[in-house]
Amino acid sequence: MIESEAWGVLNHKEPSSVMERVESVSTIMNKLLAILSVCALSASLQGLVRAESSECSSCEKNKTAVGTEAKSECTAAQKTLTLKVGGAVCEASCGKLVTALTRIQGVSKAESCTQSQMTKVSYDAAKVSECSLMSAVKEAGYTVEGQQVSLPVEGMQCGGCSTKVGKVLTSLEGVISGSACHESKQATVMFHPEKVSQDKIVAAIQSTGFKVAVQ
Repeated sequence: MIESEAWGVLNHKEPSSVMERVESVSTIMNKLLAILSVCALSASLQGLVRAESSECSSCEKNKTAVGTEAKSECTAAQKTLTLKVGGAVCEASCGKLVTALTRIQGVSKAESCTQSQMTKVSYDAAKVSECSLMSAVKEAGYTVEGQQVSLPVEGMQCGGCSTKVGKVLTSLEGVISGSACHESKQATVMFHPEKVSQDKIVAAIQSTGFKVAVQ
């Protein structure tokens, strides 16, 4: 009888203890799985954030590089042509000349002065050349009497330096007038573009020992 009761108690408690252990293990496993799921989700989110950050950083770098390159190219292509034009002696004639120039693709601005008879044209060198602009002036019924350039000259320290540069400029065939200023570090030259080139003018200045910072 006792043995039967003992067996019954043992038989009753042991399964209960096993079930508690199983439930305890199951609870722990569920918690571990939940923790692992959260960790996996967190790692996945961090990976996405890093990937997005990397893509954005790369995109911004590309935008900056592209923007900088475009700006540099744009600045390099923008030129100014200054001409002394014969025949533009009144507002009507100057207006006609300006209209003819601004119609040319690549020209962003043109202005002409009746008193000095100087015409200044801002243009995109990638779209139109100096020769084309001069041809347009002639086709409009005017004459190109000269082209003026201002060149930055490095190394001039005194009036003697300015005089030296001025003399070599005026000695060139095709140069109408030429002068230099050691204070502004500039040389201003009016010349016939059909007779002498700007490259030859630059070479003449540099032959005096000074350097022209050609833009």
